[in-house]
Amino acid sequence: MRGTAAIVLVIAALGLPGCGSAPPARSPAQQSAATFSQAAGRAWSRGDAAQARVLYERALAAAESVEDFALAGTMLLNLALVQASTGDLAGAHARVDRIIAAPQRYGAALTARASARKALLYLDAPDAEAALTWAARAQAACTTPCELDATLDNLRAHVALQRGDAESASRLAQQAAARAMQLEQPVEQANALRLLGRARSALAQADAAAEALAQALAIDQRLGLPERVGLDLIAAGDNEKARGQHAAAREFFDRALIVYQAAGKAAAADDVRARIAALPAR
Repeated sequence: MRGTAAIVLVIAALGLPGCGSAPPARSPAQQSAATFSQAAGRAWSRGDAAQARVLYERALAAAESVEDFALAGTMLLNLALVQASTGDLAGAHARVDRIIAAPQRYGAALTARASARKALLYLDAPDAEAALTWAARAQAACTTPCELDATLDNLRAHVALQRGDAESASRLAQQAAARAMQLEQPVEQANALRLLGRARSALAQADAAAEALAQALAIDQRLGLPERVGLDLIAAGDNEKARGQHAAAREFFDRALIVYQAAGKAAAADDVRARIAALPAR
């Protein structure tokens, strides 16, 4: 995971809904693309990014062989997500740029999603100004009701938190959580609640932060998302440490370590061990 810690955080905290599903298949080529896409999704779920990339490449080739632009665009977005997770940001940009350069082929919805993905890639760079610029482009391209509203609010909240503006981050995260609930996007709702918890912790509102983080954790546990569960536990531990509750912080960090070890996330586990080591001795 060398060089990918930030992108994992961004995707987990702010990403578009994971890997898109292939539309219903019709021709043999489309059926082949759907089969490869489903296999790629399974590979991605078990953490095998290399295999996911190979299979999404095959799905893309099958879709492009019959000029199914909706299917091909979805595969390009999936490949951008997979490549970004392995630190290949240039390759991920190249995927989304293909969609952005040809809106007449891919349509408004995929163009908006590609712009949002580009915003997230710039957030990871990090280049906050470029991220905000592309978020605005995604918002402008997105039709109403916009499925990206919660995602883009979360991105803006993340930028605000990076810049030390916890008040704005809290407001934006609350707005994102409400929009995600309305849009029935539980992953984005949990992302928003996690950001809200971090913002409230920065504002020294420890009890309110703990409440938001507990809600995020409950959603992520229900969805079965180990990396996000780990992020929730780390944020909860950071919140407890900030208010001097070192035993409670250690408990959250210990739980996060178990999650990451069980999920095979070595770099994330090392990050948690560093947090534990930084706590005062028992």
